Amino acid sequence: MSILQREICDGVALNSVRDSRFKTMRLSANILLPLSEETAAVNALLCYVLVRSCKKYPDFTTLSRKLGSLYGAELNGSVAKMGDMHCLNISVSGLDDRYAIDGECISEELTRLLCEVLFNPKVKDNAFFEADVEQEKRQLLDTIDAEFNDKRAYANQRLIEIMCADELYGVKRVGTKEQIKALTGEDVYKAWQNMLLNAYFDFTFVGNSDSESVEKVLQNSFKEIRRTPVELSTDVVYTVFKEKEVIDEMDVAQSKLEIGFRTACAEPEKESTATRLMCAILGGTASSKLFNNVREKKSLCYYCASRYARVKGIMFVESGVETQNIEAAKEAILAEIEDMKQGNITDFEIDAAKLAISNSFYGAVDTVGGTCLWYSSQLMDATVDTPQQAAEKIDAVTKEEIVAAANKLQLDTIYILKSKGGEDE
Repeated sequence: MSILQREICDGVALNSVRDSRFKTMRLSANILLPLSEETAAVNALLCYVLVRSCKKYPDFTTLSRKLGSLYGAELNGSVAKMGDMHCLNISVSGLDDRYAIDGECISEELTRLLCEVLFNPKVKDNAFFEADVEQEKRQLLDTIDAEFNDKRAYANQRLIEIMCADELYGVKRVGTKEQIKALTGEDVYKAWQNMLLNAYFDFTFVGNSDSESVEKVLQNSFKEIRRTPVELSTDVVYTVFKEKEVIDEMDVAQSKLEIGFRTACAEPEKESTATRLMCAILGGTASSKLFNNVREKKSLCYYCASRYARVKGIMFVESGVETQNIEAAKEAILAEIEDMKQGNITDFEIDAAKLAISNSFYGAVDTVGGTCLWYSSQLMDATVDTPQQAAEKIDAVTKEEIVAAANKLQLDTIYILKSKGGEDE
């Protein structure tokens, strides 16, 4: 595996990962814009409207026929948050060049198709077609309903909204239902123009082909656009001035307890590696303190886990509990953290967490899509590491650094989604 990083033009980067393990290739475009209440919904809608069709392939049938002609290639879109940035991902994947029957350069063909989608969408009179917009609006509304019905995801989103109410990170990745319903084809067209002029584009190519042809197609696509790309940035809160606790009641079968901590450390700070390991020891693996002590030994919750949003410098503890165990579970979780601050961490816990994290790193690149995600997710990190390099950094963390990371934790927000009536069904 070899990695080549280069800047195509201002605000446009290409990461090429040469890997002979796979029979397929993938080109992924991460399109980053600042998160905001005003643009979250329209940017999310834009992403999904773009992958429906384009000027050259103006409907589902012609686009599907083109993808089929490229040995069953796929075109997908997704929306996420990367710190305070809104990340629209549009990717194409298909057969690696060396397996093409007639020697076609599939990677170049797929790059041209991706550029058709990005730069030549199906529009008329400075607007996207309303039929396409309305269809994707319905899909986005269904997505919001699905996330609401997933109470674990809903509770975590509520925690973020409360904890980061005055920060861009608190904005929902697809906006609200009301915002989506109000959008028009003209709104989406304006968002598309803004994307071309101001977004930061980070392309990641994974395959066993030379990426020279991919780079040339991308260069030609951007050369006529006079861009003023945004700077990638995220505000990190280092001090908690007031702890918050919010309780909502709802007809749920299982109460949810969500706790948010400020870690006073985020990428690209060097200490984020120790914070990552500390979070895994606390609740990120099957050998973690929360799993073994709070869930297994004390039987206070159905699940109890922690995760670290390293770009934003926030640690989440998520648990599903019976209503009568909420306070006991909360106290037990906080007690485990205090225990870590005192240095009560065994060598077994450290070694097991290091092994689990390293295995997850190596497993993350077992597929073309996973490899693409591995490298594109490091966009805002200090360095772009291979799984082996990342594992070596984790392995080098000392117990003293882990304890220091634990002592930086500051409780910020507790959110409880409580079963209505005080009893679980």
